[in-house]
Amino acid sequence: MLWQYILPIIFFLAVGIQLIFILGIFTKLLYHNDHEPNLESKNTKKPGVSIVVAAWNELENLKELLPILEAQEYADFEIIVADDRSYDGTYDYLLFNDGGYSKVIFVRISDVPTHFTAKKYAVTMGIKKATKEIILLTDADCRPTSSQWLAQMVEQLTQGKDIVLGFSPYQYHEGGLNALIRYETFQTAVQYFSFALSKIPYMGVGRNLMYRKELFWASNGFASHLELLGGDDDLFVNQASNKENVAVCISPEAHTISEPKKTWNEWITQKRRHLSVGKRYKFRDKFLLGILALSHVLCWFFWLPVFFIKPEWFVTPDWARIPTEWLDQYNLEDLYIYNDWMRLNTLIFFGWLLIRWIILARANRKLNLTISSWKIPYYDFLYAGYYIIFGVITLFSNPKKIKWR
Repeated sequence: MLWQYILPIIFFLAVGIQLIFILGIFTKLLYHNDHEPNLESKNTKKPGVSIVVAAWNELENLKELLPILEAQEYADFEIIVADDRSYDGTYDYLLFNDGGYSKVIFVRISDVPTHFTAKKYAVTMGIKKATKEIILLTDADCRPTSSQWLAQMVEQLTQGKDIVLGFSPYQYHEGGLNALIRYETFQTAVQYFSFALSKIPYMGVGRNLMYRKELFWASNGFASHLELLGGDDDLFVNQASNKENVAVCISPEAHTISEPKKTWNEWITQKRRHLSVGKRYKFRDKFLLGILALSHVLCWFFWLPVFFIKPEWFVTPDWARIPTEWLDQYNLEDLYIYNDWMRLNTLIFFGWLLIRWIILARANRKLNLTISSWKIPYYDFLYAGYYIIFGVITLFSNPKKIKWR
């Protein structure tokens, strides 16, 4: 029957594609090391940096974040808060400098033009206010893990590089939702870091992202996707990056920890917004990410259907046969090929899973153990389900109609 050929071909092809990505691309992250600060050139003048934070009613978060940003050990930087129509006291707090800050300046946004979405307008106004040549973006609810965050990110901006992709894991909390959020964030980071190191950059996250100001204006900022709620980070990187101008920064000292969503509804709304803009990615990136996700799903959900078929075309070599003397006693000769087929599929599936587990566990160590390595197979299965659910949602979603909250 035709399905006896089609199902195994699809399954084996999916495993092969997965191994190409895992061994050919994901391993790039395992062998990457950030550029360490050159102590001999400690007094060498470094470029000025403008840290830009867009904030909408984030007073309490700003009270925690701004002192951390001011404490960054870097000679020349400023902090720009783009106050997006806040009504929680943010404006007065910044206007009267209640925190006693020496490096904080702000821009007050009273109205958003109809052709702009709020976040992109706030970020654009923040960059317009910036007086330094380098822009470093983060969010008000993010917390840099050390006073070296700024210096470590700048260190990766070597000659010829215009963009630095940072890592922003989510804070640990008890519960299955939090674990899934952290695993999904880890998987996304492994992908965009590995692709960038393979000279196929396609996205970054605005919670920890650096680029040259001149690149922003040369790329016309967010002009090509002003009407979309999302994309101020990944779509900008997607359009402004090339195979040579992107660097990555994975140092634990340069992470920014973010507060995750607490409910399923909040997280689903957030993911719909994030994933919907993927329709605007370059064709190359949509194709690669599509076959990566599809092959992952097929490996998990096609194994059992293939496992239980009995293909008439399959013949096991004598040296690979399972001893079947005990089957002869019960006249179960028909199960000879069946058992051998099951063994072959078990070997292929668990071989793929073991290789994937090892590579992801090593990547997890590279990213400072942001998830539990021993739980990777369990959450990897859930992640395959995530691909299916959100793939369908994204397919039928209009990115222009996605709500922010």
